[in-house]
Amino acid sequence: MLRLNALAAGYGAKTVISDVSFALEPGQILALLGHNGAGKTTTLRVVMGLLPLRAGDVTFDSRRIDRIDVSGRVAMGLRLLPEGRGIFPDLSVAENIDVVAARNVTQAAMFGIADVYRLFPVLEERRATRAGSLSGGQQQMLALGLAILGSPRCLLLDEPSIGLAPNLVERLFQQVHDVCKSHAMTAILVEQNVAAAMQIADRVIIMNNGQIVFDGLPQDARSSNFWHYF
Repeated sequence: MLRLNALAAGYGAKTVISDVSFALEPGQILALLGHNGAGKTTTLRVVMGLLPLRAGDVTFDSRRIDRIDVSGRVAMGLRLLPEGRGIFPDLSVAENIDVVAARNVTQAAMFGIADVYRLFPVLEERRATRAGSLSGGQQQMLALGLAILGSPRCLLLDEPSIGLAPNLVERLFQQVHDVCKSHAMTAILVEQNVAAAMQIADRVIIMNNGQIVFDGLPQDARSSNFWHYF
């Protein structure tokens, strides 16, 4: 479904990632791990079209997408949940959902407004609440709800556990797992909470200094000698 081939990208004169290659199948959850500055978020930004490539190519559904803009990639089913949540803090919960639904939800959509409220009942209870006044966990649930509205096929999740209590992290990650597995949705999870990410991942990639230093199964990562990269 998603294939990255020898990617290189960066900011200004600095190259941040180089020779990054991997492929994911429908329903596969990848934990993309590494220290701060390893190149994880840069990789997500390249996939989403927020940062141009310097080398390599990105393929989604057997189609080169590196020259397709962000809105075109969203229409194809790519969704980014950015670090910092990406909600509209001054709008109510219902207004956040309605705004994004108006752009992404069609009659044949996989996830509509009712599905978001079903997955996250607390959001329905707080429909009229200003999004910026929600708790951190509720804001993250709203952000995930916005990301899945429409017909997403690949979720790019950047540090979704930041600021959340451990029980909320477990609940949120379980919801990500369930949504991906029940709808054959691919996900790339960039996460500093390594233990939580490994609980739901089918595969682990560890990055260091902009390159992949480990690519394998979670159980192999746990027994590897790559943990000094964290």
